[in-house]
Amino acid sequence: MEISVTGTTVHMSGTVVGGECDKLKKIISDGPITLVVLSNSNGGNANTGYCVGETIRKNKISTVIEGFCLSSCSRMWLGGITRKLDGDESTVGLHGNYKNSGHLIEESTTRLWEWIPRFAPEVDVALMNQWTALFYSKQMMYFYNKRASLCMNGRNDCSSVADKNVFNTGLATQ
Repeated sequence: MEISVTGTTVHMSGTVVGGECDKLKKIISDGPITLVVLSNSNGGNANTGYCVGETIRKNKISTVIEGFCLSSCSRMWLGGITRKLDGDESTVGLHGNYKNSGHLIEESTTRLWEWIPRFAPEVDVALMNQWTALFYSKQMMYFYNKRASLCMNGRNDCSSVADKNVFNTGLATQ
């Protein structure tokens, strides 16, 4: 990811390649950070997403998404002590963890089922069970401020998740 600092805000954007957690820890050790802004990330390295989310929570930092934050990036966002989507078209996309082949690593769902409620205790568990069990990496559940959708082939073949959004599913705090 590209990482920059402006005052007490860290901006992170792009693919999660690994190494971001160590970079964030160094930035935090250099001075106070109160906000991490995540933008335009399709995700990437799952373990790095978890580590960044843990680091954000441990240091009581808030998170905001500007644009999109998918897959492992969502773990980073969920680390925030407060979590927000900036604008009606910003989105967080959630699904399970996948092999290089694109198929679900079924044993990884247990890790997600334990991890997500620790960071978002009000999460809609039935919905979480759905998105963590999506079989292919191109499948994703997208949450916006005013709606949610389940997409079965990237951003194609999407259907509305009735009466759901980032707030009433327990994901965003603001």
